[in-house]
Amino acid sequence: MNPKPSYLGAFLRHPANRTALLAAGVVAIFASIPMGLAGLALVGTLAVGTEILAALMVPSLPSFKAWVDREAHHQGLSQRRKLLIDELSARGESGALSTYQHMWERVQALYETAGDRQTTLTRQDVEKLEALTVDYLGLCSVNASLRRRKEQISEDQVNRRIASVEAQLRNPALGDEEARQLRATLAEYAEVLNRARRLAVRRSALEATLLAMPDKMEEVYQLVITSPYATDMGSKLEDSLSRLRIAEEVAAEFDDADLAAFGNNAPRVSASGSAANAAARQASQRQRT
Repeated sequence: MNPKPSYLGAFLRHPANRTALLAAGVVAIFASIPMGLAGLALVGTLAVGTEILAALMVPSLPSFKAWVDREAHHQGLSQRRKLLIDELSARGESGALSTYQHMWERVQALYETAGDRQTTLTRQDVEKLEALTVDYLGLCSVNASLRRRKEQISEDQVNRRIASVEAQLRNPALGDEEARQLRATLAEYAEVLNRARRLAVRRSALEATLLAMPDKMEEVYQLVITSPYATDMGSKLEDSLSRLRIAEEVAAEFDDADLAAFGNNAPRVSASGSAANAAARQASQRQRT
């Protein structure tokens, strides 16, 4: 979970507040010309008092908090997008990036449509779609990790190692300690094999989702473009978004035990460094809200 933003800090850093302080400084300088230090002190006192009152009141306003939360969300989304794009670029996932670029262009076109006062499409509606494009990148990162894991593990090779361990266990001269270690090794190989098979099934579901998301995004785009002034745009868009929902089992089944097999190479999919399963779960949770 992202940390709560500092509303006071956001107020102090706000461009309007900085402009007001700069204007107060200019006024103080001009006031000091005819009045000297008294004018400078008077304007300075008024400016400091006003700043303190504003700092006590503005950060607690619901509208200001909503603005700060929205800006923090956008910043986090931008950071996550950049990390994912950099990661996918480093892995050579040009196909996924090309698909994302097309989806992103559609979202930008919808932002322009939302700017038309006559349409019932809102920026909040389009922001949901923009978040989905970043979720798409996160799921592509998960898929790339699963594919790399599949390449690293050969089922035939694991089976050969299991057969070798079983052959050693049949040796009558084997000591108790050696037999215990071999049985533990055999259990580890069996778990690796089972995990690889589970991930193969889940990867198939994930690949189906990745194929469906761009097409369904295009459906949403065509819906808005063909009837931008429809009075029931909100309900139509929500209905389309519901079809964009990622199946919960795709996210839920990527548990930590399975993805731990990736070791230190597990993808980082958010600014806070969440693991690959967080990308899938976040996509599922966001689309349910």
